[in-house]
Amino acid sequence: MSIFADDVNFSFQGAPDAKKVDLEKSYRDEFAHPEQSRRWIPKFEEFQCSGKLGFVRSTWRLEVTSADGKIEIKAENRSVDILRLSEDGSWKIFRSLNYPVVAPKK
Repeated sequence: MSIFADDVNFSFQGAPDAKKVDLEKSYRDEFAHPEQSRRWIPKFEEFQCSGKLGFVRSTWRLEVTSADGKIEIKAENRSVDILRLSEDGSWKIFRSLNYPVVAPKK
């Protein structure tokens, strides 16, 4: 969660915008499956920055590995993350725009 600014606004196509507290709950729920190994794998496509602002365009793929070792792609999303340089010198996402490339499997 440290990559997100306290005032982050996270938008996902078709869902209400999320704040940091919403994202934290979502991630807790997402990874609360001890019977599966879940990981989001990024493919970074573009990084740009100027002064104290920057953006990253990327595609994220959710891979789920079941107890029997089978890997399944559950989701693939495109994102544009807008970052700003914090007082401590770290970059934080304060706006995130996301949409599915592949519809999530039920």
